[in-house]
Amino acid sequence: MQKLKGSCLCGAVSYEVVNAFEKMFLCSCAQCRQITGSAFASNLFTDVGGFKWLSGGYDVVTYEMPGRDISKSFCPKCGSGVPWLSGDGTKMIVPAGSLQGEPEVAQMYRTFISEQPSWSSTLDQVEAHKGFPS
Repeated sequence: MQKLKGSCLCGAVSYEVVNAFEKMFLCSCAQCRQITGSAFASNLFTDVGGFKWLSGGYDVVTYEMPGRDISKSFCPKCGSGVPWLSGDGTKMIVPAGSLQGEPEVAQMYRTFISEQPSWSSTLDQVEAHKGFPS
């Protein structure tokens, strides 16, 4: 099985995971937008057995929102989002942006689009650049 590596921005936390993700959720709910600071959270779900911490796994900090099934794990040094264990302990939830490579995903879903901000619903019409525009 092919594996992908992933890490936080500073590299203190790193991991590898089998590149066979069951689901990817692009969630635009208000809580996911707030916890990521973006238009949506992009999280991949995979079995725990295909996941392995390479460094910093014991240092990861996890925030769990009281009364909701919303969590975020992050590197204590740079604050980047890193994987966390699902509430029932059967899945690892992997922030797609932490991967170093393209994930293979069986099913993708956009969720809570009713809460999507209007500025993010027309991104395909925004002028695109390979880097900062000159």
